Amino acid sequence: MSEAASVLSEHVHPHGEVVDAPLVGVDPDELARAVRIFRRQHRKGLFPGGQLVVRRHGRLVLDEALGTASGFREGEPEFAVDRWTRFPSFSAGKAVVAILLAILEDRGQLDVHAPIAELWPGFGANGKEAITTLDVLTHRGGVLLNELCASPERWGDWDGLVGAIEAAPPSHKRGAIRYHPLEYGWILGEIVQRASGRSFRDFLRRELAAPTGLSNLRFGARPDEVDHCARTYYLGRKPVRVAGFEVSAGLEDLIADPATAAALLPGAGLVTDAGTLAAFYEMLVRGGVGANGQKILSRSTIDRWVEPVVSGWCRTNQAPITLGRGFFVGSALPSLYSITPSHGCFGHAGLFCTLGFADANTGLAAAIVTNGNRSKADLVQRMMPLVGALRSACR
Repeated sequence: MSEAASVLSEHVHPHGEVVDAPLVGVDPDELARAVRIFRRQHRKGLFPGGQLVVRRHGRLVLDEALGTASGFREGEPEFAVDRWTRFPSFSAGKAVVAILLAILEDRGQLDVHAPIAELWPGFGANGKEAITTLDVLTHRGGVLLNELCASPERWGDWDGLVGAIEAAPPSHKRGAIRYHPLEYGWILGEIVQRASGRSFRDFLRRELAAPTGLSNLRFGARPDEVDHCARTYYLGRKPVRVAGFEVSAGLEDLIADPATAAALLPGAGLVTDAGTLAAFYEMLVRGGVGANGQKILSRSTIDRWVEPVVSGWCRTNQAPITLGRGFFVGSALPSLYSITPSHGCFGHAGLFCTLGFADANTGLAAAIVTNGNRSKADLVQRMMPLVGALRSACR
């Protein structure tokens, strides 16, 4: 970013003026503790670079950027993280997809309880006729396509993906919680297109990104943008699988491949910055009102989408989980938000590096975006103390 652009960015939403924490009821000591935790994680080598952003009551309270965006591996272009650096944020985008569907429901254009086949007839083939949009939102649709997930050369062909989904029978019985890594986005993305009559990217841009002033709320990167986005790094010592898909082997090269970067992956392809992700959650916790005062969707719809729908054992991740409509929501169970009860929290993680969330009880909205990945356990160990300090700052 040029010096002029850097100066300008200081005054552009979502990276505007950082206010003194007490002005919005944030404890400065607890906020400083969160910053120390984040910086200590970086010094320990848990991630090469990252961003930590906190918002409350429509104001920016913390906008931290540190470390290496690219150049951690030999031969890569070298540049440091700044506030606007976009990071591959993976499944953190599932919450964004969910809100596009919420907008459609808010306008009466979508019934999430109806079979998907009513809107998308081809989807109902081969035993999928009863699966609803709500089933997919809560990872209970039973349509896990491991072969498709493991074939990145096919991800750029949207029509081919749609055809493969139509032809596939359910892999599991409908109703059990089985996290859908990529299938979630392909299925729900096609529903967005059919319900709205517009392309997924156009609907996202016009109905969510533009009205909220969040130009970096985007999926994928153009070939000319790839070298300006943060690199993703796998730093673990052991292979990691999600839903049968090996996510550690070749991850770095896969995400840096311009073809993969350009593919539309609504389930795992969000490329954004922490300021944008935090502002997205602030819009939700403020009842659907964007930074410019424009109403995006109703508070009643948001409340319905972030309330618990199902809780139980996720057979994909082999862990307990509580889900709203496209969100990991707080509960009495230990979670990314706390080892103690976290009712009122909602958000979504991205691979093992990112978390965007809000706390409806306090009006806190925050995002932690990094480029270091190891494992699910590492994600929890990193995020839980950070989130705990941030939530404590707003009590």
